Parts: sequence; C-alpha cells; structure tokens
Amino acid sequence: MLIIRFLFLFLIANTLVFSATTSNILKQKKIEKLQILARLITTKDDIITATGDILVHSTRYYITAQKVIYNKKKATLELFDNVNIIQDGKNTTYGNYAFLDFSNEVNEFTPVLLLDNKSNVWINSKNAKKQKDIFRFKKATISSCDCYDPVWSLGTTSGDYNTSEQWLNTYNTTLYIKDIPILYTPYFGFSTNQTRRTGLLKPLIGFSTQEGLLYAQPYFYAPAENWDIEYIPQIRTSRGNGHQLKYRYKDSKVSLLEIDTGIFNENSKYYKKSNLINKQHYGIGLKYNRSNVIATKDSQDGLRIDLNSINDVDYINTLYNDNGSKSTAKLTNSNIKYFYNNNKFYADVAFDYYKTLDSSVSNDTIMQELPKIQLHKYSQRTPIKNILYSADIKFSNKTRKTGIKGKSTSISIPLTYTMTLLNDYLNVTFSEVFTMTDIKYGNNTNNYANGQLLENKHIITFSTDLLKTYDKYIHTINFKSTITLPNTLQKKGDLYSINNTYSTLSVFPVNITQKNINFTLNQSWYGKETKTQLLNHKINQSILYDNNNKFKLSDLENEVTLKYKYGKLSNTFLYNHQDKIIISSSTSLSFAYEKFDSSIYYNYSKDTSSVSSSSDSYSYKDLPDTKNITYSFGYKFNNKYKVTYKDEYNLKTNISNKRSYTLDINEKCWAFNIKLQNSLVASATTTSSAIRQNIFYIEVNLKPFLKINQEFIQKKEAQ
Repeated sequence: MLIIRFLFLFLIANTLVFSATTSNILKQKKIEKLQILARLITTKDDIITATGDILVHSTRYYITAQKVIYNKKKATLELFDNVNIIQDGKNTTYGNYAFLDFSNEVNEFTPVLLLDNKSNVWINSKNAKKQKDIFRFKKATISSCDCYDPVWSLGTTSGDYNTSEQWLNTYNTTLYIKDIPILYTPYFGFSTNQTRRTGLLKPLIGFSTQEGLLYAQPYFYAPAENWDIEYIPQIRTSRGNGHQLKYRYKDSKVSLLEIDTGIFNENSKYYKKSNLINKQHYGIGLKYNRSNVIATKDSQDGLRIDLNSINDVDYINTLYNDNGSKSTAKLTNSNIKYFYNNNKFYADVAFDYYKTLDSSVSNDTIMQELPKIQLHKYSQRTPIKNILYSADIKFSNKTRKTGIKGKSTSISIPLTYTMTLLNDYLNVTFSEVFTMTDIKYGNNTNNYANGQLLENKHIITFSTDLLKTYDKYIHTINFKSTITLPNTLQKKGDLYSINNTYSTLSVFPVNITQKNINFTLNQSWYGKETKTQLLNHKINQSILYDNNNKFKLSDLENEVTLKYKYGKLSNTFLYNHQDKIIISSSTSLSFAYEKFDSSIYYNYSKDTSSVSSSSDSYSYKDLPDTKNITYSFGYKFNNKYKVTYKDEYNLKTNISNKRSYTLDINEKCWAFNIKLQNSLVASATTTSSAIRQNIFYIEVNLKPFLKINQEFIQKKEAQ
C-alpha cells in the first residue's frame, strides 16, 4: 500500500512539474498553453512522452488519447490510438493518429472523423490536413445521420472545410441513399452554419412534366447587421427563366423595410401552348413596418406600408417557393395605415388601393378607399357623477374612375349612466346615442341626391354576472337584455336600403335602426381543479318592431362549443323564425387519440347575393343554398412518420376544390414529404375556363445541406 501511495504521489508531482514547464515554454513562444495528465510521463531532452489514459487540455483544446509525444522545441504534438480532439467547443475530431503543429497551426490526421457539434455534420476521411481554419481531406464520406449506417451520405474524392466560416466544399461528389448512388455533381458547396451570413442558401430542385426541370438557388448577401440582399435566379427548362431580388433594411430597432421584385420570362412554345395573356410576369412589392414613430412613453403608434404591383397572377405562381402552393388571387391590395393611441384617444388613417388581376375587368371600375379615417374618444366622466361620454368619427372616400363614388362621414356620440340594484346583482345602464351619417356622391350620372340620416337612440341595458361552484365544476352565466328605442331626426336624399333600391348605390348601405329588444345569454362550465373551459353556450335573440309597433323575431343566433379530452366539437347556426328554417350553419369536430387525428368542418348557408338588402318580399325557402365540407384524417406511425388525407368538397356541385394525400417523414438528419393534390387554380389565360391541376409533389430534405423538390404537374380545363 505504501508503494502504491508513493507511485501515485510521484505521478502527480511529475504531471505538475511537466505542466508548469510546458506552460512557461509555450508562453515564451506565444502559442497554446497545454496541460497533460497521464498514467506515465517521461522526459528526454525536448521530447516528452506520455502513455495511458491521456488528457491534454488548454483554453482551446480538449484532447484524449492513449499515447502522446510532445516536442517542446518545435511545439508539435503526436497523438496515437483512440484520439479525440475538441477544439473551441465546436468541432470534434476522432482518429487513430493525429499530428498537431501549434507554431504553424498545421494539423494532420490519419484516418479522421470530424464532427461539427452545432450542425451534427461529420466527415470521415482516410487522411486529412488542417492549416489554421482550413481542413482539407481526401476520399471522404459526409453526412449528418448515424455514423455506422447513414440513411444518406455524400461520397467525395476531395474537399475542404472552413471551421470558422463553417463552409464546406466537395469535389466529384455522389449522393448515396444507403449504398445506392443517386446523384453526381463535380462540385458542391454549402454552409453548415444556420446563422445569418453571406453565401449560397439551399437550392430548390424540382421537376414538372409540363415545366421541365426546376432549379433555383438563392444567394444571400449580408454585409452589415441591419441590411441584406437576396438574389434568386431560377430556370424551368420547358417553361422559362426568372429572377427575383429581395432587399431588407432595419433603419431602427422598431422598424423593417422589405422590397421584393422579380420577373419571369416564358418560352414561346409554353406561352402559346398554355394560352397565356402575358409572355412576361413581373411585379414589385414594398413593405415597411415601424412602431414608435412619434409616440411617447404614455402613447403608442405605428406605421404599416404594404405596396404591391404585379401584371398577372402567374407572377405569384412563378416566384421562388418551396411549398408547392399556388395562388388563386383575383385582386392585389396596396395599403398604408398609421395609428396613434393613448389613454384618451385612438385614431388611424388608412389608404387601400386594389388592382384587378382579371383581364376581363377594368381596374377603373374597382372601388378604392383613399383614405379611410377613424377617430375614437375613450369613455370619460362628465361633471355629473356616473355619467360617461365617448365619441366615434369615421370618414371614407370611396373612389374610382368609372361608376358611382362617394364620401361618407358617420359620427356617433353616446352618453351613458350606470347603476347597480339588488345588492349589486343587477347592473343597469342608460344610454343616449346620437348618430349622423352623411354621403356625398360623385360621378353622379344618375343625379342621386346626397344622403343624410340623423338618429338618436334611447338604450337601456340590464345585465348580471353569476358564478356558482360545485364539487367538480364551476358554472358562470352572463345574462344581458337591451332595449333600444330609436328616433329618426332627419332623413333626406337617396339612401340605399331606406328610400332607394338601385344596386349602383349598394356600395353605400345605410340602415335605419329599428326599435328592438335584445336578449343575450352566455354561460360556461369549467373544471374546478384545472380551471379550463369545458362547455360554452351563447345565444342571441332580438325582437324587432316596425313603425306600427308590430313585432317580429330576428334571426336566432346560437353557438355551442364542447371541449373534451380528445378534441373539440362546436356548432353555430342562424334560425329564421318567419320561414322556420336554418339559414346558415357551421359545424366543426376535431379528434385526436394517440397516433390518430381527424377534423371535419361542414358549412351550410342560403345564398342571398342576388337579393336586395332592402327587400323583405323574398322567402329563404326559395333561395339556393351552398353546402361545403372539409375533412382530414391523419395517422402517425410514430413521432416521425405521418400520413394525411384532406378534401375540400362542394356538396352542391359534387366537385372537390382541393383533395390531397400526404406522407410526412421527419427524421433527425433527413425529412421526406410526398403529396398528391388535385385542385382548381387561377391562371392568366386567354380563355375564361378555370384550370384544374394535378400535382405529384415530392420534397426531400437532407439536413442541413440540401432540399430537393420535384413537382409533376398536369393541367387541364375544369369541366
């Protein structure tokens, strides 16, 4: 036992002496300071040899091996057997032999396994040499999957890896799925760094039976922290080529500017075969968001600018994207909005401009709102106790070159008095509301008289909020009853739905308030322990009176939502008492249990688009209805594999608007998505027929290197 203690103390002393000596020598050379711990350390001249469970560490390195030969004079380190090197906490190297030259920053490895800890990318090479930050290797295998049996790998004759820039270049590279060669390229370069930086981004590769091979690869340029540029060239071998440019700039911490522009050029053959209106699709978009423009610590404000201009919908559908989605847009919208808010006022001003993408419709007929302004004065006490007042002012300039246009102004000023009765169980509110609507028509070829409506409304509201607890549940109920007694002070000019039924004025609807009594009930059940909502029920019913005090029931609104362990069931419907018929209903059900999930949404409604809003002579029973159902089913084989079926179906026309079958696989080092979809899409063609499209869509993601998309598309006119 005494001998063992002596040997142990001798080993520690040997180690400490060597560490101090090595530290001083390396300090003089201004190179890496090393400490070596081992079972046995011997020294001869400038050569230090260590064997047995060796640990070498410094500020940058953590190294283990079974044998080490260190040359103090040359500052070189040779490592043998089960060599593991961790450098800067990022890169890990495994091998049987390594040679490190600290003075020249040159390292050699035979063989070597290099692992990037952040991206999980590894390189297995027969021999490699590292000089400073550049790691050069030959005859290597690269992957991010399991080292022993990778699902995919890249085999390359040579390559280099910049450990600081985290950029990898490979030459004569073959992609393998298991042991099967799939794709060859003479050069392949990519970043293993997922942070924002200059360089090439993941390429997008796809194939369509009509558009040919698709290849697009963005180049990202980030010279500063507050701005960057992204350039995206693309080619579709049987269709054409395109270019897209994105610019982003943060002029402050609370703002962001984005500019996106592009062009796509059609091949003559594809252009003629597809009956396209335009041979070129181009557009530009600008977005700017900023908060705290002029706001102080006691207020908030914000500016949002969203400007868009494109020549047709195919510009959207030829943009670079990696999800296979297609647009069916009929209009583009450009919007500018600014708001300001404090504890007394809220105000905003907005400009909305619409541009049609339908070549058969003139944009001169599209209604624009330039501008739309609203101002709200929050409730504030008057000199009289318990009386509050507020105000709302709205202005809208609806304009267009062809067709009726107009400027409408509405003002609402409510005065309210609130009190409680029955020991605070009953809340009572008395309100006096003054409203004014004024419309001035333009492009008035029909000589409509400018309209004006003045009203005041006497409103009494009774409400109560109750709560009761049970052994396992909590029940809350809110009941509110409102009596509205309106008085028309002035009514003049042409007011649609009041004294004018011409459809040309339907864009300026005005309604006279009817005398009514409204009842609202809202109740909920909660779990006593979890405090989560289990059941919610809302019902709303009004009784309307005409000028002769004859009453009728308005449409009954009812909504029920049931939440249960495996999902949610909800239904909302409107019931018309006069025709004794449900005029609209929507039901949704979601269910998820272990590996299975499903959802179904059913919508039914009567179509009133052809009926004038001022007409009371129609019956809902005589109107056509629409019925749509959307349902999906999904099954997870485990947390990584899922199949899904989804259908959006029109029950009246027996036409599926969109049907898809999807398989999703999301493994640690790769992901796979396959989708078969049939849908209606918009296209800027010379014919008026809708286009039905079949898509067989495949996406393969080899993390973090490459994402490959393939689309097999078949288009035909919808029947």
